[in-house]
Amino acid sequence: MDRLSDRIAACRNWLFLAALLLLAAALPTAGRLTFDQTIESFFAPQHPDIQLLKRTREVFGGDEFVIVAWRQEGLLTSEDGDEPVEVAAGAGEVIRSLADHLSALPGVDGGRTRDLQRLLAQSPRNRNTRRAMLKLFEGLLVSADRQTTAIVLQLEPAVRSAVPRHLAIEGIRRAAESIRPGCAVAGEPVQIQEMFDLVERDGNVLYGASLLVLSGMLLWIFRGLRWVAASLLVVLGAVATTRAVLVLAGTQLSMVSSMLNSLVTVIAISTTTHITVHYRELRVQDGLTAEQSLRRTIAELATPVFWTVVTVAAGFAALLVSEIVPVRSFAIMMTLGTLMVPLLILLVLPAAFASGKVVPVPGRVGLEDRLDRWLERMARAIDLHPLATSAVCVLLTVITLPGLLVLQVETDFSRNFRDSSPMIQALRFVESELGPAGTWDVSFNVPEPLTAGFLDRVDELSGRLRDLQERGLQVEVVSLSDALNIPPRLGTSLRRLELIQRRQPDLVNGFYNREQQRMRIVLRSPEQQVTAEKLEQIAEVRSVAAQFFEDLETESREQQSAGGAEATGWRAEAAAGGLFVVMARIIDSLLADQLKSFLWASVGTVLCTAVAFRSLRIGLISLVPNVFPIGIVTGTLGLLHVPVNIGTAMIASVAMGFTCSVYYIDMFQRSLPSLGVTGALQRAQAGVGKAVVLAHGALVAGFLVLTLSEFIPLVYFGGLLSLSMLGGLVSDLVMLPLLLRWTTPAQPDDTAGADGVRGE
Repeated sequence: MDRLSDRIAACRNWLFLAALLLLAAALPTAGRLTFDQTIESFFAPQHPDIQLLKRTREVFGGDEFVIVAWRQEGLLTSEDGDEPVEVAAGAGEVIRSLADHLSALPGVDGGRTRDLQRLLAQSPRNRNTRRAMLKLFEGLLVSADRQTTAIVLQLEPAVRSAVPRHLAIEGIRRAAESIRPGCAVAGEPVQIQEMFDLVERDGNVLYGASLLVLSGMLLWIFRGLRWVAASLLVVLGAVATTRAVLVLAGTQLSMVSSMLNSLVTVIAISTTTHITVHYRELRVQDGLTAEQSLRRTIAELATPVFWTVVTVAAGFAALLVSEIVPVRSFAIMMTLGTLMVPLLILLVLPAAFASGKVVPVPGRVGLEDRLDRWLERMARAIDLHPLATSAVCVLLTVITLPGLLVLQVETDFSRNFRDSSPMIQALRFVESELGPAGTWDVSFNVPEPLTAGFLDRVDELSGRLRDLQERGLQVEVVSLSDALNIPPRLGTSLRRLELIQRRQPDLVNGFYNREQQRMRIVLRSPEQQVTAEKLEQIAEVRSVAAQFFEDLETESREQQSAGGAEATGWRAEAAAGGLFVVMARIIDSLLADQLKSFLWASVGTVLCTAVAFRSLRIGLISLVPNVFPIGIVTGTLGLLHVPVNIGTAMIASVAMGFTCSVYYIDMFQRSLPSLGVTGALQRAQAGVGKAVVLAHGALVAGFLVLTLSEFIPLVYFGGLLSLSMLGGLVSDLVMLPLLLRWTTPAQPDDTAGADGVRGE
């Protein structure tokens, strides 16, 4: 190790030049890293729900609906008189003007726009027909009290749209506000785009904010721009190099990996803080020159820094077990970014520590003297009262452990946004005044030729699905059969279909594709409900549809067999899917992945530490400081009935390895032969404890920046991870020394070693 430190010290200026060249080469490429804003990217292309979503969009032109709703006084003429109900003249002009304007916007499929004025105008001027039409579109285009109306827009598929999805939705909002101020714009595409916009914007803003906060903290700690500049160069180099590699690999950022910049920043500054504190102590306490301190720092910290970074990378790599594609890509990105940190440290810090005619000594915070005394008193307390200290830790665990069993999970997707969000206010308006905003469907093949008997059976299926409401499931059903049953019901259902097809082709095309012989029943469910309820609805609908078509196919075969006819080969191929289903699956999968990733992160932590110190005992001991704060924080949330959301799905694996236990154990092991157990613990507490406190301070400061986000999962992620870091501080300075004391065999010179440390 001495030869290596000598070589690095001798080549420090060349290494620094290499860092500058690497940064200059990486920055242009790093700027080309793009953000994948498609909901399909959350799952593998062959995932069944993604396949269903794509098929629906190909057959029926998509299921991305945007609802523009508003209160409209005097919307309709009276429904009680003998004359057929009409849209009032003034209201009709507003609806027509807004619908025409919205339909012409880029990214909107204008031929599929639905509005009350147009649909009533296309229907017969018959009183009963008009009443039935209003009933058909009640909750979608008109409210039950007839005081709210809406225009439903269908977005063009993203591959055919002339503009990106975020520009299409922004155009809808601007147009609606210009013609009808106060309009509510809602729908699943709006929620999805709002999520992506917030995550992308906050990812960039929070990266800059975390750099600013951490730079200020470093300036406060070390009292010199030299040390701030060195740390920032490590950060910028690690981030830029990671992003450049991702661009060259053809990878895109996702909702999850948008935190890449901030997390790499926190890891880099935490590591550089620990190294700089160690270097400073060598210059101040041991009186070494800058170059001597550099060589000693490399010799003493190269191994613990390496294994600390590897342990953090192992925690991120544990996310590879996820079934969510962006989570797996995030695991790869963060593993790569974490491993870039020691490379940039090697290139930058040697020159920062020893190049120049006069190398200043990193400054000290005025609080450090008190911190030294506090750490010394803590070490003595643990030494004198190990049983009492252990009892306190066990008590905390016992108190908070039951909270894990009652932990509440917030799975209502709409609660991922702040209440003040315009999107949330619009969603609440739509679902309170009109009806559910979540859209999905049951689609199936139809026989050729289509028969009146089959249409009658579709009406029966629609009825069975509506029966689910009597069982408490919030599912509203809109079917082609509803349109066929509008009076006057003249002729067979097939004849009525032909008449409606001629009069209102866009209405029929939303339910029936004649060329591809495919039909669907549209379902609407509230977005503001928990995932468990959504999944129950999906399961029940699929069960009803599967049983119905199984019975129908059986009847068809029996009838053909009884009549001596050959089987037609018709198969229903029924499926229930859509954006509503995919969004429910995303949240469910993220939460289900948490336990798996936590277990694998635990295994990775044990293995890395066991290999680093060639001891399974040490590997198992190192796991406790990582697991303890996570359990305490999440258990406390459960006891306080504070719900956690998808932002916690990655906390367990990310927090694993962020403690500084490797540094502590390394100094303890190096001091053990000469000082014994007690003396080695006190040396580790005094030598590493200060760096641990300052490094954790950097971690907390960096992660707290995430709480400024408008996307609630990022707020939870930053806040809970900061609490876990504070818990990790207690683990490193209290639990770890206790475990080392109880499990390390006594050394012959324990007493002398302890006295020697106290006398220093």
